[in-house]
Amino acid sequence: MADLNAALIAFVGVLAGGYVNNFLAEDFRRFRDSQALAGALAGELESHAKGMSILRPRLDGMLALVKADTPLALNEMEKQTSPIFEANVQRIGLLGPDIARQVAAVYEQLNGFRVGFVMLSKHHNTMSRQWREAVIGDCIVRIETAATGGAGLLDALNAHAKAKYRINWPIFG
Repeated sequence: MADLNAALIAFVGVLAGGYVNNFLAEDFRRFRDSQALAGALAGELESHAKGMSILRPRLDGMLALVKADTPLALNEMEKQTSPIFEANVQRIGLLGPDIARQVAAVYEQLNGFRVGFVMLSKHHNTMSRQWREAVIGDCIVRIETAATGGAGLLDALNAHAKAKYRINWPIFG
């Protein structure tokens, strides 16, 4: 009977160990996925930020032209995307609620800029001067808002990408 009890205890121990190991492995996999996502989004946002230093003076120049009632020489454009964000939007929750909120807010501002700029490129010849001024002004506000929110977000994403793994279960504190 003692042998049976010992075998049963060993069997239950192996099952419990396997069960816990499975959860730890899944938790670690999610952590590594979130680190990779944070690094990729940080890279994409850094790229956008570098482009904004070129874009802002051009928008200011366009606004000055419109205010002077000078026609814009602007080719029609299609809406651009952020490929890393678009491909991983369903996984943003891996980053935690605070970073996910910031990511959504910054990318929504970028999207608003893109929508406005596409509208401007398609309709700048047919709409009023006031409409063009308003659209360009909105584009400027959108990229400034994205830049302001993106600065703190880049720090958070880079910190998350470099973080060390720790067990994040309530029973472990």
